[in-house]
Amino acid sequence: SPSGTLWFLIVARGVLGFGIGGEYPLAASSSSEDATSPTDRNRRVALTFSLQGVGFFVAGALGLVMVNALDPNDTTDLEIMWRVLFGFGVLPALFLVYYRITAEETTVYKNMMADDVHMKKIRWSFIIKHYWKSLLGTAGTWFLFDIVFYAQNLFTASILTVVGAESTLRTTALQNVLISLVALPGYYVACFFINRMGRKRIMIQGATVMTIVFVILGIWWSDIKKSSVAFIILFGLTLFFANFGPNMSTFVMPTEMYPTAIRSSCHGFSAAMGKAGASIGSYGFSLWVDNPSFGYKGTWFTFAGISLLTIILTIFCMFDNNEEASVMDNDFKAKLAGEGDDVRKSFASAMETPAPAEYVESKA
Repeated sequence: SPSGTLWFLIVARGVLGFGIGGEYPLAASSSSEDATSPTDRNRRVALTFSLQGVGFFVAGALGLVMVNALDPNDTTDLEIMWRVLFGFGVLPALFLVYYRITAEETTVYKNMMADDVHMKKIRWSFIIKHYWKSLLGTAGTWFLFDIVFYAQNLFTASILTVVGAESTLRTTALQNVLISLVALPGYYVACFFINRMGRKRIMIQGATVMTIVFVILGIWWSDIKKSSVAFIILFGLTLFFANFGPNMSTFVMPTEMYPTAIRSSCHGFSAAMGKAGASIGSYGFSLWVDNPSFGYKGTWFTFAGISLLTIILTIFCMFDNNEEASVMDNDFKAKLAGEGDDVRKSFASAMETPAPAEYVESKA
């Protein structure tokens, strides 16, 4: 039944979100910790993340193939179509299932999982005390950006149906692919400039262009929506500079802004805040555009305001770290040495080496 299918998809998406939520920080931390230098670290993490863009494009391309292979006006074919597309999405994950099931957890992870709730609370109290500004930056920008980014990507097809004269399913599928083609190079331009420009600058310039384009869409929406070409160019630009901007930087920067002992935790928390923002964007977009007094015009201005807030938060709370990870790790140990025994004990399982003697002595 339609209701049963909907609930099944809700549960399935929840399970998927739980799994991807775990993969995000692990993929970032693994890529960064295998690097031989800060520049290599940034490039590795950026290239890892760029596969998201490939996934967006392949999803759109497969949709276009299916729409042309089957009859989009036949209900039975449509039922087959979306199920096959979801099935294709499962295939890449299947290749990783065996590896994930058989992979051994690290000793550090096992020890930290053995800690009780009290220890975990102490650990997060320490993180917030010493790294609150970084956490506000990485979690806050990710939260704000994903409101916009997920609303755009999840509702691209819906938006395209109100743009231009023709809005058949085949045309919408083709336009969707064209938009993903415009957006895809943004990932690799970001990879190329990740060290030349710096992650913070990439974030700011990308969010700035997004703000400007959203303002243009808001002011001239009545004219722009009559031309599918004009809209695809402008909408594609927002996605290109999202990828050559906040989308890339929000993923990369948590790997350089935190010491090893708390990197995965802080990256995971930041990613979770991003998905909280995505939930707002996913739920709010339909409400905004369906409101007669707000509509698409108001939505574009809202996106512009959110992008502007992302810029402000980036300027005051984010930074590029071009030093070796050991420098930040030593600073972490120095902070830890100045805390009480209970705090040091809470991090004991995450520390491979004790705090340097000179730090301990200086606190005595």
